Amino acid sequence: MGTNESILTPSANGTHENAVFRDVFSVGEPEMEDIISHRPPYFVRWGTIYFFVLLLSLAAISWYIKYPDKVIATAKLNSLHAPQQVIARTDGKLIRILAKENEKVDKGQTLGYIESIADPLSIQKINRQIDTINHLIAESRSEEIVHFFQEEKHLYFVDNLGELQTAYEVFMQSFIAYKDYLNNGFYLRKKEMLQDDLRNIRNLYDILIEQKNLLEEDISLSERTFDANKSLSDEKIISPLDYRNEKSKLIAKQLSFPQIKASIVSNEREQNEKQKEIAELENQVVIQKNTFLQALQTIKSQIQEWEFRYELKAPVAGTLAFTGFLQENQELKAGQSLFYVQPDSTCYYAEMLVPQYNFGKVKPAQKVLLKFRAYPFEQYGSVVGKIDNIKPVPTDSGYLAKVGLPDALLTNYGKHLQYTHGLLAEANIITEDMRLLERVYYRIRQITNEGR
Repeated sequence: MGTNESILTPSANGTHENAVFRDVFSVGEPEMEDIISHRPPYFVRWGTIYFFVLLLSLAAISWYIKYPDKVIATAKLNSLHAPQQVIARTDGKLIRILAKENEKVDKGQTLGYIESIADPLSIQKINRQIDTINHLIAESRSEEIVHFFQEEKHLYFVDNLGELQTAYEVFMQSFIAYKDYLNNGFYLRKKEMLQDDLRNIRNLYDILIEQKNLLEEDISLSERTFDANKSLSDEKIISPLDYRNEKSKLIAKQLSFPQIKASIVSNEREQNEKQKEIAELENQVVIQKNTFLQALQTIKSQIQEWEFRYELKAPVAGTLAFTGFLQENQELKAGQSLFYVQPDSTCYYAEMLVPQYNFGKVKPAQKVLLKFRAYPFEQYGSVVGKIDNIKPVPTDSGYLAKVGLPDALLTNYGKHLQYTHGLLAEANIITEDMRLLERVYYRIRQITNEGR
């Protein structure tokens, strides 16, 4: 069969078979030497170690990466002592700006004026006058009002009152009428004269009473004298003529007593008449004073209405912020927002509605991340808060919770958000601050348990 057969044919002592295998291996020896002598690439030689290091690195990174467990809820922004808005109450030009942005302002401080026919300085002057008059009347010092106006004679004629000119003229007419009822006025001088008459009548009354007392004493003495003369007449010591003379004297004195009593009654009537006149005069003073006070309150309310429409005032004390780029002579629309005044004691919080799903995980003092819809999270970041308390009674939509904002509206990106009442936000409640490695471990364990 040739050479192949000789190779496959076995030999008794195996010599021929060994020789054949030796020939076969001797044929592939160079290739085997190449394979054995060739050095593997660096990555193949160290790949296992690199893979192990990679696993350790991933585990370490997973430990430091936080992947907290959270519950999603909705929230609405609110505050105590919220920033107050200053808006334009009427259409017109912004003729004057009296404050700067980020300036500390007091409550009621004037921030600017909207265009009006009246001169704001004239309105301020009238307003100070009205406040002074109210103060004097409240302290029962009405008589000083005349002196106040006499010292400020130009107050009768104030220019550039615009919309308040008619109201001021009506007030001044009421004051002129009321002035006659004040000190050195006609009615008070009349009252002083009536009081002088009353004092004189009372002095006369005292004189009449004194005369009456003396007359009573004189009549008493005359009666005793008459009784003594009567005894003498009965004893025939004096003549009947002397007796009649003494009796006539007594009757004459007794007749003068009713006259003096009538004078006293007449004096009392005159006192009552004078008191009645004084009372009527005082009533007229009260009526005129009430009329003046009504006119005073009317002009005050009209000044307040003018200020409400044309004067921009700070509603609270705090820090002023402009809502836009404002400049004088800028056209404004009624209802347009111009300023915000941020009180120093503003406290922000969020009203959060927690759904019943996973509600058992939610507890007070847990961290909450608020992502406001008006401020995209990717650009502005989120506001960090903590749950203050949770209402135990649920509503139809879930449980109401209050979230305190210790850093106010400062986001984790370092940006301050502008407060607007009722801003809606997505609330991420951090129920457990877990790491990514822990999440993977719990997930693997969960899958393993489910597999069993």
